[in-house]
Amino acid sequence: MNPTFLYWNFRLLIAWGLAFVAFIGFSVANSDFLNAGNIYSLLQSLAPLAIVAFGLGIVMLAGEFDISIAGTLPMAALISVRLSNSLGTPAAILVAIVVTMAFGFVSGWITATFRIPSLAVTVGSLVLAVGISFAIANGQLVQMNDLGAGFALTQNLAGIFSLQSIIELVLALAMIPLVRRSWRGRWLYAVGSDGDRARASGLPVRTTLVSAFVLSGLFVGVAGALQGVTLASGVAGEDDAFLLQAATAAILGGISLTGGKGSLVGVFGAATLLAIVSNGLGLVGMNSAAIQLVNGAVLLTVVILDKPLNRLSFRYLQSSTLTDQSQHKESHV
Repeated sequence: MNPTFLYWNFRLLIAWGLAFVAFIGFSVANSDFLNAGNIYSLLQSLAPLAIVAFGLGIVMLAGEFDISIAGTLPMAALISVRLSNSLGTPAAILVAIVVTMAFGFVSGWITATFRIPSLAVTVGSLVLAVGISFAIANGQLVQMNDLGAGFALTQNLAGIFSLQSIIELVLALAMIPLVRRSWRGRWLYAVGSDGDRARASGLPVRTTLVSAFVLSGLFVGVAGALQGVTLASGVAGEDDAFLLQAATAAILGGISLTGGKGSLVGVFGAATLLAIVSNGLGLVGMNSAAIQLVNGAVLLTVVILDKPLNRLSFRYLQSSTLTDQSQHKESHV
């Protein structure tokens, strides 16, 4: 394996390797795991996790963090459910997405313009989103009158997919080439690596940060609005568990907490791992609290082992480079 590739994609390889091992392990341990119905259920849980983790991962690549996801996700569900009864489901979903994108725009603009840490800014956005949610719900469970839209979104397609999972997975996966190959993607890495140097180089730092938060808002809005429609109901509050899952997928997938390093391919691998583990443990009757404990243990293990293993890969890269240089010198003697 190319030493340079190994060094820069070490966490990515771990995430996909663990996902492969988990998939094989659960397939052997439980014959029901590979049933079409269970794979459908697996993709239904993977799709929203992947799209939200991608949005968070993009913000983290820029060296920031979006904690407001815990509030904007249930807010989007409530907006789509509440407005569907008066505007219709498509318009309600669109309004919910526009609102979460507006939250992202404001958070990104304040962070970039006033250089306030995004954790502080997005905590304020989180509180505002939760307040709006309680105002919409008015202390009650909000329900939809039209259940047909939810059935249409979750209807089984090709045995293992649904319209909801297809929409979310296509949107998420479309970001991989955009971030890896476009100029905007390169600006994202440059800003996350060293914002001051990027600004001194003339890169559009403010636009890059705002765009990252808007994309996060877009993906949260899609996931939340579709979730609300499929459940045909929404409740006010915070979804801290989903934020933690998305953050786990981003970190486990190799996104650096300091920004500028990581890959959305790794984030998708980590989201796949978490979905497989949750699904497989659920099949054997393990409760959600125990599943969260296992997911946390996986994250802690990878984070603890990351530095020593990354150090080994760096030494391998150095030794390989020195070997190549010596061979190059010998060939010119």
